[in-house]
Amino acid sequence: MTHLFDICGMPAFLEPWIARFYTPLEIDLLTALERGAMTPSDIIGTLGGEITDGLIDRAWRRGVVRRLEDGRIAPANFHVRFESWALFEGWQDLPEEIKNRLNRWELDHYEAGHREAVESLKAGGQRRASEVCPEYLLLEEVARLFDRIPHFYLWPCNCRAMVRGCRLPRLTCIRFSNDRGIGWEISRERALSIVREANRQGLMQSAELGVDSQGRFDGALCNCCNDCCFPHQLARERQAEKIWPLSRYLAELASEPCNGCGRCVRRCPFGAISQEKKKKGLPPSTPVIDTALCRGCGLCATGCPQEAIGMRKIRESVLEAYYA
Repeated sequence: MTHLFDICGMPAFLEPWIARFYTPLEIDLLTALERGAMTPSDIIGTLGGEITDGLIDRAWRRGVVRRLEDGRIAPANFHVRFESWALFEGWQDLPEEIKNRLNRWELDHYEAGHREAVESLKAGGQRRASEVCPEYLLLEEVARLFDRIPHFYLWPCNCRAMVRGCRLPRLTCIRFSNDRGIGWEISRERALSIVREANRQGLMQSAELGVDSQGRFDGALCNCCNDCCFPHQLARERQAEKIWPLSRYLAELASEPCNGCGRCVRRCPFGAISQEKKKKGLPPSTPVIDTALCRGCGLCATGCPQEAIGMRKIRESVLEAYYA
């Protein structure tokens, strides 16, 4: 079965675990496609037996094959299969070592795909609106953005499904297109409700957005944690903490009185807010915001019961003109 590594790019260390990702009929299907893309009727004519239009459609939805614009069927890259498997099928009985290697392989792929953009931004380059890049959005910006989006599809978060590094909610990814038709189409109001609840539970809003030549948005609104999120992992490894996702705000204490509850300290994913331990008989101290660590995600501000934290804009986004 080692030919599958060449057909779909499956990493070689998964050889003992092929059956966890592909059924025997799917392996037959991929083997038939090794020589080139085929129409569904040609596939059925070549393989016969149990190969049907329904099986081909199921293989497409599972990320085993892809459909070309001319209707022919071709093998899908294993990155697509892995995402579908992690999102909807679970990790089953893979050893922990194999899980970690698979996530490292996926992160390396993500880094390779974005390395040039990250290094350009670090060097002071300007982001192009046509490039899909992550940037933090405040809740009010999400609402304005959603006014420009015609369709919303709810997906599980692929980062948390793969990495499993926290216990925060997974059914939170709002995509603007529906690859392979497997997301749930929801209303704008429902999408906003999911985003607000995700924020309440401590997830940051990061828009992975680009704009096409007709001014239409492409991408998704992610509700991210700092433990599993691939953009945040990339940022740590490439020292791009304020670039990827793009930081556009800084938190600062507002004029409203702080009651010293410490909730902002607990909600900050980056340890940017500190507070001296309360001393007996004395009022709680005012938190201190380290602007060098602050990414401007806004979780501290949305969680403050006194509205004592504001968000000061420090950078414009090339996308603001499209949804402001």
